[in-house]
Amino acid sequence: MARSNYVTEWWLQRISGMLIGAYVLLLIVLLLINGTPNAAQWQALFANGLFKAATLLALVATAYHGLVGALHVWPDYVKSRAVLAVLNAYTWLAAGAVVLWSVHILFGSK
Repeated sequence: MARSNYVTEWWLQRISGMLIGAYVLLLIVLLLINGTPNAAQWQALFANGLFKAATLLALVATAYHGLVGALHVWPDYVKSRAVLAVLNAYTWLAAGAVVLWSVHILFGSK
């Protein structure tokens, strides 16, 4: 049973990596087409709901990618179960905070 979780996490991490890569490519293409934007152009870009949604998707994918990566790396270096539990809890809180903060920045009141 645990093996299927690892396979699912492996696939989800690959998918999240592809989403992050696609967003980076989108930004590179936009920069190549439009040049370096000024503040007004950035504001206009982020006024677009689709771009906000793409940005949020990329940020959620980044938080998830980092979360899964950290949860799998911690046990390689931390042998104390108590310290590992604290690190895992902190990692979940940090990933959640990143997502909530991103939602607030992108869609919060102005």
